[in-house]
Amino acid sequence: MKYNKNKNIQITFTIRENLYFRFKTLCKAEKKMPATVLKEFIKNYVEEKEIDNNGNDDYSSY
Repeated sequence: MKYNKNKNIQITFTIRENLYFRFKTLCKAEKKMPATVLKEFIKNYVEEKEIDNNGNDDYSSY
């Protein structure tokens, strides 16, 4: 396996057109690049899931 020094990844997905235009508007309003906004969305999502999962770690009743 070849080591890739560049840590960037490429993600391809399909979204509805109206959602895309809302996303573009958000990026322009915050004056941020789309990749930065997506990275923040993902980071926030992961943090919220970790908080949710920490409260539900009691599997002893199963």
